[in-house]
Amino acid sequence: MEKVSVVYFSPTGNSKKYSTLLAEKIALPFEEFDFTKKENRKKEVVFSEKDVVVFAAPVYAGRLPNIDLFENVKGNGAYAVCIVTYGNREYEDALVELKNICEQKGFRVVAAGAFIGEHTYSKQIGANRPNNDDRLKIDQLAEYLAEYIKNGIEKQGFKEDKLEVKGNENYRDYTEISFAPQPNEKCISCGMCARNCPMRAIDEKTLLADSKKCISCFACVKGCAKQARQTNNAFFAKLVEQLEQNLKNVEKEAEIFLLK
Repeated sequence: MEKVSVVYFSPTGNSKKYSTLLAEKIALPFEEFDFTKKENRKKEVVFSEKDVVVFAAPVYAGRLPNIDLFENVKGNGAYAVCIVTYGNREYEDALVELKNICEQKGFRVVAAGAFIGEHTYSKQIGANRPNNDDRLKIDQLAEYLAEYIKNGIEKQGFKEDKLEVKGNENYRDYTEISFAPQPNEKCISCGMCARNCPMRAIDEKTLLADSKKCISCFACVKGCAKQARQTNNAFFAKLVEQLEQNLKNVEKEAEIFLLK
């Protein structure tokens, strides 16, 4: 293996952070495919059996984002590592969903992990991650990949095995969330929110978000230096309060899954 590719959907940076950290630890040159950008998701990306590809995406209510995330990716026997990131609650069916998608796309999934990052809706939940334990798990993944993939996993007798991860094969139903953030009085109309939106749901002139296109990823909120975007949904404030009460003092541990 001569290089590693990293393919991530990362509106608030958690999935990019963990996937690139892993790629750096493998100590091979790596190429990034930022699928947060809508135009990049439309391009066909083709790999081969000589490639190692790290896929990473966030968890929204126990599932992957409800969009055609890796629709135009082809594996052709490439090795894959699946990573999901979540805000310290649960990742539920998202990891097995990502693994299944990769296998359907022609990848051989040989490792996976679920890691914690700052929650989409609160800076108090999952703050300061990755921590030392997270980095140790990344080191374990990197050492595993160096030993088994770079030397040829078939030589280790795992060719026909399939990786087992946590999650229900009968995925939970998608939760319809409509918390489309809108500009407030602090907005200076810089347009950064519209440029950062992975769904192109924000009008470039009015900077208003289309609730039908918005997936409530909060890329616009987290990426605004002026704190000029917010959601006024009454239920949202109660949800955040409940999440913070239940999770801000909880430290979930990262989990990794290896083919051995």
